Amino acid sequence: MKKIIFIICTALSFTAAIAQPVKDMQVPTSILKFSPQHLIRGGLWMTGEFIGKDQKKAHQLSLEIMYRQPNDNHNNVDKGVGFTGEYQFKYYLDRFHIEKSLSGRQSANGYYVGMFGQFGQYNEKSSYTYYDYDPVTQQTKKISKSNEVKTTAVYPGFVIGLQKSLGESFYIDFYAGAGMRVSNSTIKKEDASFDYKQSPGAYFLYHNGLLPKVGMSIGVGF
Repeated sequence: MKKIIFIICTALSFTAAIAQPVKDMQVPTSILKFSPQHLIRGGLWMTGEFIGKDQKKAHQLSLEIMYRQPNDNHNNVDKGVGFTGEYQFKYYLDRFHIEKSLSGRQSANGYYVGMFGQFGQYNEKSSYTYYDYDPVTQQTKKISKSNEVKTTAVYPGFVIGLQKSLGESFYIDFYAGAGMRVSNSTIKKEDASFDYKQSPGAYFLYHNGLLPKVGMSIGVGF
């Protein structure tokens, strides 16, 4: 009889342990994110978001490193390097909070508005080679021309967005907005046909005026 009571008590204890509610999901204090769309212009864009204790305000710092290899676009680029830094203040309209579905599944999400400011710099060198035939000497001469453009840009603006969890630790951030970019370029060119604005290596970097800001980022919360 004692053995039966012991077995029953052990089984009940085991069942009770399994039935214990899962620990509540916590809103992360920081999220490290990656933006895949910036790969289009040869950029690696990484972001760190730091969420306040009130879960309403957040500070976001981003850094993009751009690098273009030779012959990876249609503008004869030999080398293109640059960076973009951004600070963004985010305000979550209804806090960045935890929600629980009827099935008990938990998720973190929040709608936000944000104000951002960017500063970027990009240097690009390209070359163009052609052969000129002289009918008098009947010789072909190789002619090379080089081009270089250095650009700095300032870009303030605003966004609205939604950030939500995918599982317990992974997050996705969708945003859309606009800003006003002001850029300045210093050009040295030997090729008269060279148009630096056609280079996909600096997608939108040379643009002056109103510019949309639309994209997404994915990351891990801590």
